[in-house]
Amino acid sequence: MELAGNVVFWVSLVGLLVLSMVGFRKSKNLTHLVIYLVVLAVCGVAYYLSLQSGPSISPKGGQPQQLSFIIILYLCVLVGILCHYLYGLLLKPKENRPPFDVGLFLAPIFASPIVFVPLLGAFQNADIDLANLTIPKFMVFFVAFQNGFFWKEVVENHRKKIAK
Repeated sequence: MELAGNVVFWVSLVGLLVLSMVGFRKSKNLTHLVIYLVVLAVCGVAYYLSLQSGPSISPKGGQPQQLSFIIILYLCVLVGILCHYLYGLLLKPKENRPPFDVGLFLAPIFASPIVFVPLLGAFQNADIDLANLTIPKFMVFFVAFQNGFFWKEVVENHRKKIAK
Protein backbone atom coordinates (compact mmCIF):
# COMPACT_ATOMS: atom_id res chain seq x y z
CA MET A 1 0.00 0.00 0.00
CA GLU A 2 2.95 2.29 0.62
CA LEU A 3 4.04 1.92 -3.01
CA ALA A 4 0.56 2.76 -4.28
CA GLY A 5 0.46 5.91 -2.16
CA ASN A 6 3.85 7.01 -3.43
CA VAL A 7 2.88 6.40 -7.04
CA VAL A 8 -0.37 8.32 -6.64
CA PHE A 9 1.42 11.27 -5.02
CA TRP A 10 4.23 11.54 -7.56
CA VAL A 11 1.94 11.04 -10.57
CA SER A 12 -0.38 13.72 -9.17
CA LEU A 13 2.55 16.07 -8.62
CA VAL A 14 3.76 15.58 -12.19
CA GLY A 15 0.20 16.08 -13.45
CA LEU A 16 -0.04 19.36 -11.57
CA LEU A 17 3.31 20.40 -13.01
CA VAL A 18 2.04 19.71 -16.53
CA LEU A 19 -1.19 21.61 -15.83
CA SER A 20 0.87 24.54 -14.50
CA MET A 21 2.90 24.62 -17.70
CA VAL A 22 -0.26 24.45 -19.84
CA GLY A 23 -1.75 27.29 -17.79
CA PHE A 24 1.40 29.34 -18.30
CA ARG A 25 1.27 28.80 -22.07
CA LYS A 26 -2.28 30.18 -22.08
CA SER A 27 -1.88 33.07 -19.62
CA LYS A 28 1.80 33.97 -20.13
CA ASN A 29 1.84 35.01 -16.44
CA LEU A 30 5.34 34.21 -15.17
CA THR A 31 4.51 35.17 -11.58
CA HIS A 32 1.78 32.54 -11.32
CA LEU A 33 4.06 29.91 -12.86
CA VAL A 34 6.83 30.63 -10.35
CA ILE A 35 4.37 30.49 -7.44
CA TYR A 36 2.94 27.17 -8.67
CA LEU A 37 6.40 25.69 -9.18
CA VAL A 38 7.53 26.78 -5.70
CA VAL A 39 4.40 25.31 -4.09
CA LEU A 40 4.83 22.04 -6.00
CA ALA A 41 8.52 21.87 -5.09
CA VAL A 42 7.76 22.49 -1.40
CA CYS A 43 5.07 19.80 -1.46
CA GLY A 44 7.43 17.33 -3.14
CA VAL A 45 10.29 18.01 -0.73
CA ALA A 46 7.98 17.90 2.32
CA TYR A 47 6.48 14.61 1.17
CA TYR A 48 9.89 13.10 0.50
CA LEU A 49 11.38 14.25 3.81
CA SER A 50 8.41 13.22 5.91
CA LEU A 51 7.38 9.94 4.31
CA GLN A 52 10.11 8.58 2.06
CA SER A 53 13.53 9.46 3.44
CA GLY A 54 13.20 7.65 6.77
CA PRO A 55 13.09 3.95 7.51
CA SER A 56 9.90 2.24 6.51
CA ILE A 57 8.05 -0.44 8.41
CA SER A 58 6.81 -3.38 6.39
CA PRO A 59 4.71 -6.29 7.63
CA LYS A 60 6.14 -9.79 7.69
CA GLY A 61 4.55 -12.53 5.67
CA GLY A 62 2.51 -12.37 2.53
CA GLN A 63 -0.09 -9.64 2.48
CA PRO A 64 -3.05 -9.95 0.12
CA GLN A 65 -3.30 -7.31 -2.55
CA GLN A 66 -6.35 -5.77 -0.93
CA LEU A 67 -5.76 -2.26 -2.22
CA SER A 68 -5.44 -3.47 -5.81
CA PHE A 69 -8.56 -5.58 -5.39
CA ILE A 70 -10.53 -2.64 -3.98
CA ILE A 71 -9.40 -0.28 -6.75
CA ILE A 72 -10.24 -2.73 -9.52
CA LEU A 73 -13.58 -3.54 -7.91
CA TYR A 74 -14.42 0.17 -7.65
CA LEU A 75 -13.38 0.77 -11.26
CA CYS A 76 -15.69 -2.06 -12.34
CA VAL A 77 -18.56 -0.36 -10.50
CA LEU A 78 -17.75 2.99 -12.16
CA VAL A 79 -17.53 1.44 -15.62
CA GLY A 80 -20.90 -0.23 -15.01
CA ILE A 81 -22.44 3.10 -13.96
CA LEU A 82 -21.09 4.89 -17.02
CA CYS A 83 -22.12 2.05 -19.35
CA HIS A 84 -25.67 2.27 -17.98
CA TYR A 85 -25.87 5.88 -19.16
CA LEU A 86 -24.47 5.02 -22.59
CA TYR A 87 -26.80 2.03 -22.88
CA GLY A 88 -29.82 4.19 -22.13
CA LEU A 89 -28.64 6.78 -24.63
CA LEU A 90 -27.92 4.32 -27.42
CA LEU A 91 -31.12 2.36 -26.85
CA LYS A 92 -33.13 5.19 -28.36
CA PRO A 93 -33.37 5.60 -32.13
CA LYS A 94 -30.81 8.04 -33.48
CA GLU A 95 -33.41 10.65 -34.46
CA ASN A 96 -34.95 10.59 -30.93
CA ARG A 97 -31.63 10.44 -29.11
CA PRO A 98 -30.78 13.48 -26.96
CA PRO A 99 -27.28 14.92 -27.31
CA PHE A 100 -24.56 13.58 -25.04
CA ASP A 101 -24.61 15.41 -21.70
CA VAL A 102 -21.39 15.23 -19.66
CA GLY A 103 -23.23 16.22 -16.47
CA LEU A 104 -25.77 13.41 -16.78
CA PHE A 105 -22.94 11.05 -17.70
CA LEU A 106 -20.83 11.87 -14.63
CA ALA A 107 -23.58 12.56 -12.05
CA PRO A 108 -24.18 8.88 -11.16
CA ILE A 109 -20.56 8.61 -10.04
CA PHE A 110 -21.63 10.48 -6.92
CA ALA A 111 -23.99 7.58 -6.16
CA SER A 112 -21.17 5.06 -6.53
CA PRO A 113 -20.33 4.81 -2.80
CA ILE A 114 -23.93 3.78 -2.11
CA VAL A 115 -23.48 0.91 -4.53
CA PHE A 116 -19.84 0.15 -3.78
CA VAL A 117 -19.74 -0.02 0.02
CA PRO A 118 -22.26 -2.89 0.38
CA LEU A 119 -20.53 -4.72 -2.46
CA LEU A 120 -17.14 -4.33 -0.79
CA GLY A 121 -18.65 -5.54 2.48
CA ALA A 122 -19.93 -8.64 0.75
CA PHE A 123 -16.53 -9.44 -0.72
CA GLN A 124 -14.21 -8.16 2.01
CA ASN A 125 -13.20 -11.66 3.05
CA ALA A 126 -13.08 -13.06 -0.48
CA ASP A 127 -9.24 -13.33 -0.35
CA ILE A 128 -8.86 -12.88 -4.09
CA ASP A 129 -5.28 -13.02 -5.29
CA LEU A 130 -5.04 -10.95 -8.45
CA ALA A 131 -1.97 -12.86 -9.59
CA ASN A 132 -3.85 -16.17 -9.50
CA LEU A 133 -7.30 -15.39 -10.87
CA THR A 134 -9.68 -18.21 -11.69
CA ILE A 135 -12.98 -17.86 -13.52
CA PRO A 136 -15.11 -18.00 -10.33
CA LYS A 137 -12.90 -15.35 -8.70
CA PHE A 138 -13.05 -13.25 -11.87
CA MET A 139 -16.85 -13.27 -11.63
CA VAL A 140 -16.57 -10.95 -8.62
CA PHE A 141 -15.57 -8.17 -11.01
CA PHE A 142 -18.55 -8.88 -13.27
CA VAL A 143 -20.81 -8.64 -10.21
CA ALA A 144 -19.23 -5.25 -9.46
CA PHE A 145 -19.91 -4.13 -13.04
CA GLN A 146 -23.48 -5.42 -12.76
CA ASN A 147 -24.05 -3.50 -9.52
CA GLY A 148 -22.77 -0.37 -11.23
CA PHE A 149 -24.90 -0.97 -14.32
CA PHE A 150 -28.03 -1.43 -12.24
CA TRP A 151 -27.14 1.33 -9.79
CA LYS A 152 -30.61 2.89 -9.89
CA GLU A 153 -32.21 -0.39 -8.88
CA VAL A 154 -29.64 -0.90 -6.12
CA VAL A 155 -30.36 2.59 -4.74
CA GLU A 156 -34.12 2.05 -4.96
CA ASN A 157 -33.84 -1.28 -3.11
CA HIS A 158 -31.75 0.45 -0.45
CA ARG A 159 -34.40 3.15 -0.06
CA LYS A 160 -37.16 0.55 0.28
CA LYS A 161 -35.22 -1.25 3.01
CA ILE A 162 -34.72 2.00 4.89
CA ALA A 163 -38.43 2.90 4.51
CA LYS A 164 -39.46 -0.41 6.09
